[in-house]
Amino acid sequence: MQATTKANLSVVKKHTGHFLDALLYENGIIEIVWNTSIEIIEVEHLTQMQQAICDLGNGKKIPVFFTAHDFLQLSKEGAAYAASEQGVAYTLANAVLIDSLAKKLLFNFFLNFNKPIAPTKGFSSREEAFNWLEGIKESENTF
Repeated sequence: MQATTKANLSVVKKHTGHFLDALLYENGIIEIVWNTSIEIIEVEHLTQMQQAICDLGNGKKIPVFFTAHDFLQLSKEGAAYAASEQGVAYTLANAVLIDSLAKKLLFNFFLNFNKPIAPTKGFSSREEAFNWLEGIKESENTF
């Protein structure tokens, strides 16, 4: 499998909202970039995110990569929603960029207490995350 970097991928579609930007890359992965004005992700933010994923992915389940600014958190209700069937209705798998200790602590807390339905994993680099997501996508297409 060829290594992926943002530099060699083109954005084929983009959704810009009040809370986030969603970018669909040519490799079929969506990147979610949260607005820096958001400090706590609530259910309303996640429903907008799911709508963006649905729109960009034409209603199909698609791999999603998340980046976040430091100290961005999920509310208790947001975390429960994010781990639920409804919260991943259009998500094949989640990869999260974990590039600080604070993000690692918050991510591990989420994983331990919410047990997401969709495969969810943290990565220290975009390249590792995209490679994992591409592997999930390939294995999904072999069935």
